[in-house]
Order: sequence, then C-alpha cells, then structure tokens
Amino acid sequence: KRLAKEKKAVVSTQSTGMKKANMEGQMKEQSMEVIREKMKEKEKLQSFLTKQRKRLAKEKVYRSYLEAVVEGSTEFNELRDILRKYETLSINLEELFMKSNAMSDELDAMKHGYMTMISKNNEETMRFTNDIADLTWRKENASSTAQKWESLWTHIQNTAA
Repeated sequence: KRLAKEKKAVVSTQSTGMKKANMEGQMKEQSMEVIREKMKEKEKLQSFLTKQRKRLAKEKVYRSYLEAVVEGSTEFNELRDILRKYETLSINLEELFMKSNAMSDELDAMKHGYMTMISKNNEETMRFTNDIADLTWRKENASSTAQKWESLWTHIQNTAA
C-alpha cells in the first residue's frame, strides 16, 4: 500500500511537473511571438524613419532653393511671398482646369448636336432625292403615255383622211 501511495505521489508530482513544463513552453513560445512582432514593428518604424529623413533632406534642399530665390529676387522679399504666389497660381490653375473641362463638355455637346443636324440634313436630302426620282419616273411615264396617245391620234387622223 505504501509503495502504491508513493508511486501515486511520484506520478502526481511528475504530472504536475509536466504541466508546468508545458505551460512554461507555451509561455516561452508566446514570448517569442511577441518578440518577433516587436522586431517587425521596429523594422517598420526604422524604415519609416529612414523615409522621413530622406524626405526632410529633399525638403531642406527645396527650402534652401527658395531662400536663394528670395535673396536673388527683386519681386519676392520673403519666403511667404513665394508661397502665396504659388498658392494663387495653384488656385488659378485649378480654376482653369475646371473651365477647360466645362468647355470641353460644351464642345462635345455641340459636336453631338452638329452631327445630329448633319444626319437629319442627309436624311432630308435623301428623301428629296427619292421624291425627285419618283416624280421624274412619273413624268417619263406620263410622257410615254402621252406620246402613245398622240401617236394613236395621228394614226386615227391619217386613217380618217
């Protein structure tokens, strides 16, 4: 009995130890997953930082250029003047694009109207041409009939005389 109890205690201890080991393994795996995610996030942030630094360097060149323009220009006294001029020109450009699109739409509508008018005109011309051909045929038919009757009348007069 005592041996069975000790064996049972050992098995219970082993079972508890196995459960702890499994839990520690799972916790370790979860920790490793969190570490991998944090490393990926760190790489993304470093990439973003690099891009931002490159962008800043480009904008620094742009700012230096603008400052050089201000120094060399008689039209612009400050950097703000150039930026205002740029904003004004951008707004004007946008308005011109809108007007251009509106005029293009109007031109397309006018072209469509023109093509419709040409089509109707062609149909009317064709109808008139067909009417003329029909009237010409009827005239020739009437002339032929008249000539036939004149010929018969002449024949009758010649035979009567």
